[in-house]
Amino acid sequence: MANYSDNDPLPGPSEKRAGQGHFKPPPLPEEAAVKPLKIPDLGNLSQTDLPEIEEGTKLIPAPSKRLAMEWGLVLSSQRITYTVMHPHNGRWFLKVSAEDHARSLEMIHLYLFENRHWSWNREMILLRGKLFSWGGLYWVFLVLLVYLLNYLTHDALKTYGIMDSERVLMNGEWWRIVTATFLHADIGHLASNLSLGILLFGLAMGYYGVGWALIGASLGGFCGNLLSLFLHQSQYLSLGASGVVTGALGLLTIYWLPWIYAKSRPLRFAYSMLAGSALIFILAGLSPDPQVNVPAHLGGYLGGIFFGAILIFIPDRFLENTELNVALTILWFAFSAFCWFLAVQY
Repeated sequence: MANYSDNDPLPGPSEKRAGQGHFKPPPLPEEAAVKPLKIPDLGNLSQTDLPEIEEGTKLIPAPSKRLAMEWGLVLSSQRITYTVMHPHNGRWFLKVSAEDHARSLEMIHLYLFENRHWSWNREMILLRGKLFSWGGLYWVFLVLLVYLLNYLTHDALKTYGIMDSERVLMNGEWWRIVTATFLHADIGHLASNLSLGILLFGLAMGYYGVGWALIGASLGGFCGNLLSLFLHQSQYLSLGASGVVTGALGLLTIYWLPWIYAKSRPLRFAYSMLAGSALIFILAGLSPDPQVNVPAHLGGYLGGIFFGAILIFIPDRFLENTELNVALTILWFAFSAFCWFLAVQY
């Protein structure tokens, strides 16, 4: 059995067979080079950074919880008993018996070498904030509340708030552009919008902030109703939060631009993001069904891209400011309530 320390070179195929000598892998081409993962050096840590362990056991440091769990699976495949230690001073460790320590390091080294080209080891396009935020539940709460009240009032709210082109253009009931985004025809319509909406809102809010994403996606939905109003010459009725949902998708479509600029990367790095966004829009926003308001979906998507392009120029200190996000969320609630107040009054 080859004996490896934490920072020994990764073994190659010949060493895996013979268990002796060292193999230095050839350098990767410049365009394919990815910073390789490695086991952190235990010798660089002080005693205060190390958790207490029993005699006869040793530690293997891991860069993150995900990698600790991943490396644990590697050890399990070799029937090596291990324990993922609770984080100690923000660091993660695997604990193995002293007899299995050398073989454990060897297996992890081999695993890292064999999978050094995996694309998911590359950098994520994430500049600020969190990957996902549960702030989308604010939007879900208000949509569900309107649906429940409409059910209890036997569709009275639908009458008050539906997007009616004649009432908007002839009577000036502009608030219907807003209130229609909270209404749904039936439970299936509601479920489809909420299931996709909570995901897209969560991703957008994780990047832009809860309040900013609520405002941006809602404005995108209003743009969708305005586009429908412009394209339909005759009287038509429309309702649904689909425009707001595609507005959130539009916000996500544009957020990679600062990453491209910050990393001085060519635009080809954004092709996958654009292709994924366009595919989601085609699947969720386009339909031959005449009951589906495609202009509202398209307007919401384009509106989300427009307002997202504005938000990416707002300094991080404003986007990440908790008090400002709370204020914008309250403003969104207040404006929505005001529009419904006008709808019920008239």
